[in-house]
Amino acid sequence: MKNVLIVGHSHIGNLQQAFSERAGKVDGLNIEFAPVGSPSYQPNLDAAGELHPTIAQIVREPRFDMIVSCLAGNAHFSLGLVNNPRKYDFVLPQAPDLPLEEGAEILPYGLIRKHLLEMAHETIPVLPAIRAATATPMLHLESPPPVPPGHVRQHAKHFLPLIHHYGLPRPERILRFWHLQAQITKDVCAENGIGCLPIPDSMKDKYGFLVQAAWRDDPTHAGPAYGHAVLDQLAEHLNEVVS
Repeated sequence: MKNVLIVGHSHIGNLQQAFSERAGKVDGLNIEFAPVGSPSYQPNLDAAGELHPTIAQIVREPRFDMIVSCLAGNAHFSLGLVNNPRKYDFVLPQAPDLPLEEGAEILPYGLIRKHLLEMAHETIPVLPAIRAATATPMLHLESPPPVPPGHVRQHAKHFLPLIHHYGLPRPERILRFWHLQAQITKDVCAENGIGCLPIPDSMKDKYGFLVQAAWRDDPTHAGPAYGHAVLDQLAEHLNEVVS
């Protein structure tokens, strides 16, 4: 059995729920969770960029064979989920043929990337901070893909006033911002020697959105069906590659 610590912000919730539903049984793995978005772990980083003492203590525990991250992953919604009063879009180098928002001002990719990084300044930097704090191998889980716009409208929650005022963008724009954040995180992982595990193929539809089975009454998070798929994928991956 391999001892695994899963460290995460809000996307850790679907994993915890799935883990509970299967009574903590995941093939070949003993899993513990550190939901660092909760108050007892705040702030994750101090003004000098040092890890919260509780996070530093747990990631240094010698009993863990692997630290798995589901950190960050939600900043893109603040930019991509609702139209801006001044419509804008950008071309994603990894998918340059994705249709652009009609009538939008096309801004430089580098500018949008820089802005998204700034919006995630409290979450993404936790990844390299943990990497620097421990020699235990690390693996990052790609954040869940967005749900289709129709489901966003039905369960808009705090986005509802903005949707009423500015409307939802075309689906490709929502996906574009998710892909941008995914690429930023992959780059951070590559720079810090952290492996990446992509979303399970079974959890995305033919357009790249989250499959309906994993939706919940929430426009920005996946449900337990997603957590089950990821736990199975994680078990298969770690049982193959970790000796």
